[in-house]
Amino acid sequence: MMYRTFLILFVSMLATGVLAQQQTLTLDSCLAAAMRNHPLSDQNEIYTETSSLQQKNIDNGKLPQLNINGQGTYQNEVIQLLYNIPGAPAPVIPKAQYKMSLDANQLIYGGGNIDAQGIIEDYNRQINQLNNEAELYKIRERINQLYFSILLSDLNIGVIENTVSDLKVRAAKVNASVKEGVMLPSAADVLQSEILKAGQRLLEVKTQKRMLINTMAVLTGLTLNGNTSFTEPKLEVNLSVYSNLRPEFGVFGLMQQKLEATKKLTVSKDLPKVYGFGTAGYGNPGYNFFKEGAAFFYTVGAKVTWNFWNWNQTSREKQILDLNSTIIENQKNAYDLANKAQVQQYLADVQKADELLQSDDEIIKLRKSITLSAAAQLENGTLTATEFVTEQLAEEQALLTLNLHKMQLLQSKALYKAATGGL
Repeated sequence: MMYRTFLILFVSMLATGVLAQQQTLTLDSCLAAAMRNHPLSDQNEIYTETSSLQQKNIDNGKLPQLNINGQGTYQNEVIQLLYNIPGAPAPVIPKAQYKMSLDANQLIYGGGNIDAQGIIEDYNRQINQLNNEAELYKIRERINQLYFSILLSDLNIGVIENTVSDLKVRAAKVNASVKEGVMLPSAADVLQSEILKAGQRLLEVKTQKRMLINTMAVLTGLTLNGNTSFTEPKLEVNLSVYSNLRPEFGVFGLMQQKLEATKKLTVSKDLPKVYGFGTAGYGNPGYNFFKEGAAFFYTVGAKVTWNFWNWNQTSREKQILDLNSTIIENQKNAYDLANKAQVQQYLADVQKADELLQSDDEIIKLRKSITLSAAAQLENGTLTATEFVTEQLAEEQALLTLNLHKMQLLQSKALYKAATGGL
């Protein structure tokens, strides 16, 4: 019995330990989870499948086109010979006629029209997929923002908890001095009030972090909780080389290539087209009107069509396509110009945050030294509790500012990568 009880307790403790294990996430794992979870994540495969089906429909233009035709008529009068041929009966053409036939048409030469349609369809697929990537990029940027906000909240929680812990230590010493009659009770009240205020700040930051984690859970589809740990990423970016790999920028290039393919399609419409055709059927009468009764019949042949003059319509269509290509080029350059300007802002933010961090370390050293000195003066009674709290809060603010600048540096690098398409 004791063995069974011990076994149950051991299993329970093991299960509790497993559940209590801290889940550790990275920025890359959150980005990957968000991509898997997003409704548009499978869209590119759908575009590929749709394009494949469309390509098969286009390629069907190279296959024989088959049609079954049927017709039945009755006419009040038919052709009759005015004179009888001696020794031969006059043919009787029926007033009620019918025929069933299978008609086949085969494109032999189409001037590259079908191939041009296939190329245009492939460009449509690539454009749709890049536009989809552009939509998913917005989610990447949102995950970035959430991730660094969570990291900042986590760091700030640690700073405020240290403030509360330090204030409680000071409050305990002040309370002892109050009991000994060395200090006034108001000194203890000042510290207790500040402990409560720090607790409120801590509650606000923890609530903010919980909201951020819940939002991250919705976007990534992951099961997250208060034990989830978020690793600070190490972002390596080459700030000296600018490249625009954004999917939106790539769309402009594909649109221009599509216009060039459309030109070829336009030209192909003016080229001669060669077809083979055939008809086989059964009807009454057949091709031979002089033979009474129903008969089988067939025809095979070839034909050429050539729209050799369309009043310069093709030339005008090519001019329109060239103008549209120029419009797209202008839009492409305008987008790249705006993106370069935005990148300069991110570069400035990276440089600023980096310089601020260097001075933050020195400021914190000084603030800690001032706080320690103020604590000693408080214990000696040469400094009021209010004055000590002022110095304590100044140290806390310096630490919070350090955390802010640290996250600003990382986020500016991430924004730079996003702006240049390296996210």
